[in-house]
Amino acid sequence: MARTGSGKTAAFLVPILDKLKARSLQAGARALVLSPTRELALQTHKFAKELGKFTDLKSTVILGGDNMEDQFEAIHENPDVLIATPGRFLHIVMEMDLKLSSIKYVVFDEADRLFEMGFQEQLNEILHRLPENRQTLLFSATLPRMLVDFARAGLNEPVLVRLDVESQLSDLLKTVYLMCRTNDKAAILLHLLKHVVKPDELTLVFVATRHHAEYLRDILERADVPCTQVYSSLDQAARKINVSKLRARQVPVMLVTDVAARGIDIPLLDNVINHSFPPKAKLFVHRVGRVARAGRSGTAYSLVAPDEAPYLLDLHLFLGRPMQFASAASQAPESGLCGKVPQMVIDEEAEMLRVLHEQNSDLQNMERVCSNAMIQYLKSRPPPSSESAKRMKQFLKEDIAPHPVFRAKSADEDVRASLLQGMKRFKPPSTIFEIGNTGKSDAFFRDEEEAAEARQAHRAHLVPKRQSQVPRELQPPHQRRKASPKEGRSMAEEEDIGERLRDGDRQSEGPKAEKSGAKNSGSEAFAGEKEKRRGQTLSRMRSFTSPTSPRTSTLKRG
Repeated sequence: MARTGSGKTAAFLVPILDKLKARSLQAGARALVLSPTRELALQTHKFAKELGKFTDLKSTVILGGDNMEDQFEAIHENPDVLIATPGRFLHIVMEMDLKLSSIKYVVFDEADRLFEMGFQEQLNEILHRLPENRQTLLFSATLPRMLVDFARAGLNEPVLVRLDVESQLSDLLKTVYLMCRTNDKAAILLHLLKHVVKPDELTLVFVATRHHAEYLRDILERADVPCTQVYSSLDQAARKINVSKLRARQVPVMLVTDVAARGIDIPLLDNVINHSFPPKAKLFVHRVGRVARAGRSGTAYSLVAPDEAPYLLDLHLFLGRPMQFASAASQAPESGLCGKVPQMVIDEEAEMLRVLHEQNSDLQNMERVCSNAMIQYLKSRPPPSSESAKRMKQFLKEDIAPHPVFRAKSADEDVRASLLQGMKRFKPPSTIFEIGNTGKSDAFFRDEEEAAEARQAHRAHLVPKRQSQVPRELQPPHQRRKASPKEGRSMAEEEDIGERLRDGDRQSEGPKAEKSGAKNSGSEAFAGEKEKRRGQTLSRMRSFTSPTSPRTSTLKRG
């Protein structure tokens, strides 16, 4: 048992090659290596050929998905070392009725993963076909209970060898934990790949399901970030081609599910990004173990949603490390620090993602599929410990500062937040309705004279209209104002016009009165009534006609 990246593959290949030394004339393989995944088996086969380059030992690989006829032929060539996956190897053994009596050494590489993937029945069947005097070796970075039970039941006098007991993660590995919302993970991933990770660095991105891998690959390619993908249901030839692209540096980013979390060694891999935080601490160890291998440094970025925060606390308890949260005083991006992502970073990339989704209906459909796949994934995800969930709720209530990796963006975010806070606290000295009524509004004018003129015009405008319609003679003394010269002239002209109308009526009625002198007194009474009505009309006209009204102008012209 040793931490990931410590050289376990060489720890069993070198002794096997040393024990075998040269080819044997006897038929049958003498060493068997069982791997949980195709990629790990291919990698082990590659190392076996390189380490045995100057020997005449021959090795072959048996994988699921490859042509069985070619595999039958490879076994008939009598290889010294067999490297295989359990399912296909057992199938070949049963089809060929292959005898395994010549096997002397059996290796279970990534033994914990072999049992977690459900290969226990195949492994037991293979062990029953092996000779009793074989030597069995189990290599793993973790030691689950199932593996312990298997070792006790299936091995004779087992011995446990543990290396780096106090350190399950490499000292050269820097871990970064970013607290964020689930819907913001795509935007944050895009920012990390474009602005934080260097363009010439190789990065492995772990996602929850294959649907997330396809969805994020489409987004990254539209954002000019070349990438490839690997997941368990992908065609075997395509998986091999995609891994080769990353190793040849044709693409800097590879999106993978947990199929690549075990044993795959990509030369010069620099970064790992956990788009979905692993629910098991041991799985986290295997994921981040893809970097900081063979003396190289590396960085592991983890995007932690609120529902994944309890798993983060479980991880620190498993590693025996305290939780550290970023604060305003954090200067250097210390390893193991947990911080949030500035909102400015999220907004920049989220806007671009929104435009991409509006322009591409395929992205909208893929996003919907990812949401449904995530629901199924959450149903199968093991729950965190209840104590970690309670403690993490208290931690999340605290004010967490942005992580130091976003230091430049954090400074801009502080300026922006200060400006917004100042706008919220801003209160103008007066409202638009107070202009001209208070002394505070004088600031809106150039000098005191303009302010005085504006106030005077405003007061004149506020004089009630009905007051101007009431005749000056009928107004109360305290409301009566002195008539201006213009108004005085208008009133005098109005009185003069009234006198002329009355004189005209008298002159026109004089001759009529002389001619009708012989008429009865009823005509005189009628004339008096007519005069009375005219007087009332003139009185109403004086009372309700303003000096500047159109009716007064008409009378002037008349």
